[in-house]
Amino acid sequence: MFDAPALSGSCCSVLFMSVRQLIPQDLASIAPGPELACVLAGIELSRLSGFDCVEVLKAQYRQANHERARVMTAMVEVGTCGAGDELSRMAPDEFSADEIRAALMLTRRAADNQFWLAHDLLTRLPEVHAAMDAGQLDEPRARVFSEWTAGLSDDQARAVCATLLPRVRKLTTGQLIEQLKKLAISIDPDWARRRYEQAIAERKVVGYRNPDGSANLTGYNLPLDRVAAASGHIDALAKTAKRAGDPRPLDHIRADLFLGMTDGTYSGLDDAAIIDLLTTVSTPDADPRNNNGDDRPDDGVPDGGPRGNGADGNGPDDSGPDDSGPDDSESAGADSKSSVPGDVPSQPVRSGVGMELRVRLSTLLGRDRYPAELAGWGPVHAELARELTATLGSAQWRFTLTDEHGRLTHSATTTTRPAGSPPRSAACRAIVELQAPTEQLRDLAVDPTAAQGWAAVVLDLTRQLDNHLHQDRYRTDAARRLPGAALRRELEIRDRYCAMIGCRATAHTTDKDHTLDHAKHGPTTDANLGNICRHDHRLKHEGGWTLHQPKPGAFHWTSRLGHTYHRPPPVIIEPLPDPIEPDQPPWPVITPPDDGWEDTQIWEDTPPDPEPEPPPEPNPGDGAPPF
Repeated sequence: MFDAPALSGSCCSVLFMSVRQLIPQDLASIAPGPELACVLAGIELSRLSGFDCVEVLKAQYRQANHERARVMTAMVEVGTCGAGDELSRMAPDEFSADEIRAALMLTRRAADNQFWLAHDLLTRLPEVHAAMDAGQLDEPRARVFSEWTAGLSDDQARAVCATLLPRVRKLTTGQLIEQLKKLAISIDPDWARRRYEQAIAERKVVGYRNPDGSANLTGYNLPLDRVAAASGHIDALAKTAKRAGDPRPLDHIRADLFLGMTDGTYSGLDDAAIIDLLTTVSTPDADPRNNNGDDRPDDGVPDGGPRGNGADGNGPDDSGPDDSGPDDSESAGADSKSSVPGDVPSQPVRSGVGMELRVRLSTLLGRDRYPAELAGWGPVHAELARELTATLGSAQWRFTLTDEHGRLTHSATTTTRPAGSPPRSAACRAIVELQAPTEQLRDLAVDPTAAQGWAAVVLDLTRQLDNHLHQDRYRTDAARRLPGAALRRELEIRDRYCAMIGCRATAHTTDKDHTLDHAKHGPTTDANLGNICRHDHRLKHEGGWTLHQPKPGAFHWTSRLGHTYHRPPPVIIEPLPDPIEPDQPPWPVITPPDDGWEDTQIWEDTPPDPEPEPPPEPNPGDGAPPF
């Protein structure tokens, strides 16, 4: 035996940690709340046996469910509190979740989902919320109760809950859904039909980015028969192309067919011409990123922005997105065309509606590999940014120059393109923003030949910088009701996104709002204008929130409950670390095996594992403004 007094401090610690800690025998019966929280706080998991670890896990889960139920209660109180110091409560409205959103830094969709789930449980399904508060039910199962009883009457929903709550802990979410569906159809035979018809009434297509930088384009709530027919059509075309010699894996062909049918590549082509196009342009090793041919990303970024300009003066003073064509400081060039013999296009003809690529000029010149940004979608790697820039030569090209801290100092547009790029085309609705520190541009202009094919672009940007383009005229259109194209462009570059806390609606899809209303003699200047999405515009004018802009691009929001939230001007070029060499070779790109492709099909009787929930659309479902 060790002599305990002779042990060093570290040895004592090791010996102490090796002594098993016993958990309370009645742990499983302690109700969640302060007592259970206190007991759990005193337990050191590393000193428990495996059996006891499981018991503590279950107790911790009960406590977490209880705490989540209390958070839900707090959300409902916040969402229904009246303004001022009174203890009044009001009926929830479309702005109820906005305080939650700002206080917890949630997206609008996440705040809405959480608030309305909490409100539904506390008002329509109180027994489900009580089960959560008692620790017997977690949030995923509570959400199943809420969603799958939504089409039932209150009496029917209570009957379903009374039947299933006593045994809900023995059911997975999938099993719970099946039980709910059986009971709902038994109680209300028309329930399934109404639910299907309602889902079809809410059908939509959503595009969203994956964490790895790829993206998904998904149709939701589509008619079953048409999805089955579409799946069969794509599958048949893909297999025909495969048999005709397309060397790519069948899933790649299906994916490219799906994109080609939605991005305009196959407009006007019949099935035979599509097959001809697939087998003509698909060659092995065509894409250096993989070994499976042309695997281009989807360029169809959803616009998602509101429309209309509110010019009647009866409500919020705003102008909608700039859809008026080329900027007034540039002229449109000829449309670009690309074809192969037989008038079959060799690559997608993309209008780029809603796409906005923000990329450093140094990255396009190959001097670094910093990430670019596809506004609303997130960062993209340097090689993809260069590829997209080449594809979007006919887009409107903006340039933004910054100081040494990455803050905006100058912006304009250019119609000059690198050698080999198509000219500006009014038909292309995309935007490419070239970014550079002013000093870097000056250095490039000293020896433009160092920019290789970009020399003409560098010289044009430098010329415009020297001329300043009468920059003051971009900052004010004070005598106008709505800002002109140049001022709109500068506001979009300055604000980047909606001026509300955490909102990711890209600036070019938003309303141009007068911080001090135009009807109250607010000037149409950069110091009194901001980009605000339709929901947050209405939040300001109808939801009881107020907005102050102490300096151009800095927005201070005050909620109807009196809290203030600040949104500073964003940095245009953010400081990023230099690359660090990896300590091991990168993982190779592995293509899934394509064996047995003849026997595969798109349609599956058993659905695949669920994809992650898509992020919020820029401005979903706000509808036409009431002004």
